[in-house]
Amino acid sequence: MNTGNPAFTTLLDEKFIPLSNRTKAGFCLVIILLPVIIFFFVFYGPRKETIHNLKTINARMQTEINDYRQQVALLPDREKKVADTRRAFEEISALLPRKKEIPQLLKDISSLGRNAGLDFNTFKPEKESPKDFYQEIPVTIDVRGPYHNMGYFLDQVSKLERIVSVNNIKMVSPQKENGEMMLESNCQLITYQFTNKALEKDKKNKKK
Repeated sequence: MNTGNPAFTTLLDEKFIPLSNRTKAGFCLVIILLPVIIFFFVFYGPRKETIHNLKTINARMQTEINDYRQQVALLPDREKKVADTRRAFEEISALLPRKKEIPQLLKDISSLGRNAGLDFNTFKPEKESPKDFYQEIPVTIDVRGPYHNMGYFLDQVSKLERIVSVNNIKMVSPQKENGEMMLESNCQLITYQFTNKALEKDKKNKKK
């Protein structure tokens, strides 16, 4: 048998002559593997769980790093969307008057009606209805005048810079006067005041 070390082989031949070559080879193998076995049980074994945990943590951190890289890559697009949303919000809010502008807006609406040849029997702002970032201000009106004059008035209201919607239009009591058909017309105009305040959660739940 040649172990690659003559001195070691001579030692085996002199000290363990009765042993067979197969036994000697097994003994050499044990001697060679003994440091590996000692390393496994003394060093690697007790630290196996720690090594596994570290590998798991490393894999998780690598996943998080990849996620962050993807988010960073999407950041310019998201910033653009935020800027577009802010610009759209500013454009829409410009169509909604602030509190101090409401009285003037109501005066403008009333003037449009008189200029259209309508006589106001009722012009009554109702209680505000809060919404997210704005509130609705209903105005009940009751006017008397020709059908075409009422149509002209509503057309002028629709052309105001501020948003004003018209609901529940009713025309009753037609009566001919001086060659024209006079009507009693009533409806509800709704103006919108910008508040920049979100509706409280309790109020939202009540509305649902």
